[in-house]
Amino acid sequence: MSKAVLISIRPKWVEKIANGEKTIELRKTRPKLETPFKVYIYRTKGTVPHIINDKWVKMKVGGTVIGEFTCDRIYELAPLNHAPDDVEQQACLTREEIVQYLKGIGYGWHISDLRIYNTPRELGEFTGLRTFKGGFELRKIDRPPQSWTYVQEV
Repeated sequence: MSKAVLISIRPKWVEKIANGEKTIELRKTRPKLETPFKVYIYRTKGTVPHIINDKWVKMKVGGTVIGEFTCDRIYELAPLNHAPDDVEQQACLTREEIVQYLKGIGYGWHISDLRIYNTPRELGEFTGLRTFKGGFELRKIDRPPQSWTYVQEV
């Protein structure tokens, strides 16, 4: 069985990832997996600006898995001198926003081999892996993770 990660990301950040602008995702924790590993992107529910009939409207989106990427390296971001020089640009945040969000130790998950699905997938299509002392057990995913969770690679 191959382990992967399901990560929850807000719509505005998913858009930046999808268009290649954001190549590092900040998290306060990291999986106990060796890189590279697969990450499935769950786009949380929200509204985004969208053009319909030449007019800007707010469109409800989210609640689905919209794509996947390979996390090929993880940077420890506290102190920030362990990060790449352009971490702010890659994370689409200022240095102050990074420090304020992390409030101590944190990690930058590097995004590579991004693949956006033509048809979003439902959470129910994924099998979660619950950790315990003896290893992992399979579980049904019925709600999105707060930050991220282990899943069985599809």
